[in-house]
Amino acid sequence: MTSPSRSPRRQADLLYKLKQSVCTFYTECIIPVVHSTQGAPAMIKSIEDIYDKLSQGVLQEFRTSNLELKKGWSQAVGKKISAFANSMLQGPIWLCIGIDDCGMLCGWDESWAKNSEEAISQHLNQYLDPQLTCTSVSCHSSGNGWFIVVRYENPGAVVYWDKKAYKGIGTTIQEMSPADVMKLTVSLPGLTDFTSQTCTEKADLSAVQRFSQVLGAIDRNIPIVDIQELCADDILKRLGIENTRTSQILFGSCKYRVVFYDKRDNPIRNETRTGLFHLLDKPFREEIQHWTKEQLRIVSVPYPERALAEALANAVAHAAYVERSGDIIIEAFPDKICISNLCMKESTFFANKWFSRAHNTINRTLMEILRIAAFVDELGRGKNLIFAESLRYGKRAPEVSIEKGGRYDRWRLILYGGAQERRQIRLLNRLREMYPDEQKALIANALVLWRGRSGTDVKQYVDGESSAIFAEVLADIRGPIFYWEEKDQIVPRRWVKVLLGEGKDSKQLSPAEEKDLLEFSRKIQTEYHQGYITPKQLRELADMGHTSAEQVLSSNLLKKWSVTGIVHKVRIGLYQFTEQPKETRAASLLKLFEQLSPKAL
Repeated sequence: MTSPSRSPRRQADLLYKLKQSVCTFYTECIIPVVHSTQGAPAMIKSIEDIYDKLSQGVLQEFRTSNLELKKGWSQAVGKKISAFANSMLQGPIWLCIGIDDCGMLCGWDESWAKNSEEAISQHLNQYLDPQLTCTSVSCHSSGNGWFIVVRYENPGAVVYWDKKAYKGIGTTIQEMSPADVMKLTVSLPGLTDFTSQTCTEKADLSAVQRFSQVLGAIDRNIPIVDIQELCADDILKRLGIENTRTSQILFGSCKYRVVFYDKRDNPIRNETRTGLFHLLDKPFREEIQHWTKEQLRIVSVPYPERALAEALANAVAHAAYVERSGDIIIEAFPDKICISNLCMKESTFFANKWFSRAHNTINRTLMEILRIAAFVDELGRGKNLIFAESLRYGKRAPEVSIEKGGRYDRWRLILYGGAQERRQIRLLNRLREMYPDEQKALIANALVLWRGRSGTDVKQYVDGESSAIFAEVLADIRGPIFYWEEKDQIVPRRWVKVLLGEGKDSKQLSPAEEKDLLEFSRKIQTEYHQGYITPKQLRELADMGHTSAEQVLSSNLLKKWSVTGIVHKVRIGLYQFTEQPKETRAASLLKLFEQLSPKAL
């Protein structure tokens, strides 16, 4: 009896399974013998190697020691990334997706490649730690279809996937035990510093010489001897950054974009420039200041100089250069400047923590050069400097946002410019009178500016030594704000509203406000102070400040109540409420509601 004929699809499936079985047998049975007699497999060094071996039909895992082939991507593949990176501690590792174990393209189209690349990037961004492990994700096509190449390597630390570290045992993947993690951690040197890696690109000699002038002009206890007299190459040698990524970033081909917008937010200039030292140098800041002054038609400097310099330096110091050279973009609007760069996901912790000194430097070599040149502030004070300078110059508080997308997040800092806001300066001066400690006055000012946010949100912006000061200002009954704990709201005092709203130190109470204040103060003072009240106590009950104008206002109000018999004057500066009226305001309101009820009508 003859077997029924098989369909073409069925035959293809059987052929594929046969090829898979052959590959498995070759990998598990033949290869160990080959390795023992011929030595270790070759290493793939570049994507060109992958193309060559793919075209020759010899792109198989058993032929190389740093290659992994997958037909498709799933989140579970990340466990292999962790295991492979934790076992192979030197050299790049290549994960090719869209190629089967036999080294044949799976025939995926371009749409699959783009969608898969996006999914892979999102998973790497979400689950891979450290992110520096993956150096690139790219789509490629050959004659029979598309495939994706993920290049990664051990960054000098244990590699985790979804908060777990993995290791390879034969052909299986297992989670590493705490002892395994500790043993590997001790043997590794620590996170790789990308900016210290070798790069033989020629530096811009004129930029290096200009950098030496900046170094020579710094007032320091231990000068860099005669650095201005050296040639460019010797300067880089003296600094220890010759033929490194740091040299390429500052003085080489590392790109950044500068975009200028008109008043309708339409881009009118979009320029790509190279060498990030030019972004840090004074002429660039002068260009931004001058352009903004022309747009706003003002004479004063639009941006606080120190805040602008620190904001630019932060972008250069903390960009994730392993992807698109950090993709630093400077967007100049007529009244603000937006500075953005690619960053590691860990940077989200530092967003808007203006009064925190917590910091994390991934570009250690670059950061050291920027510190020597005095471009960056030390010990995590940069964020506080940007915020404080903005407030001191009467500007809106700067803002930081983190945008998701791709393998890396985007850090976006907005610095507001324009003319000084005199009301803001007056507020800070009032707070300095209340709090002689400058840091405490700035924190009080920040709480006023954050009055539209909940206390829970604000607490996320603070940590470390500033937490205690924030708590003191929040609890200060004479401070500029009242923290309504039950509703988790920051409420500004009346004098703050008057000052920011109308630019005045005081404002006459409306009849309704006066009536509410009378009932509230009578109740409080009668219950706790035998009905005695002073102008200062009245100001505090009314959420007023203590300026001369507010002192006059409170004194006149008590004199008015004295004339009408509500209080009687005991002596200068001291009054006492007269007998409580028989019908309280609450009782009169209740009577009014009863009169308006349906039964009464």
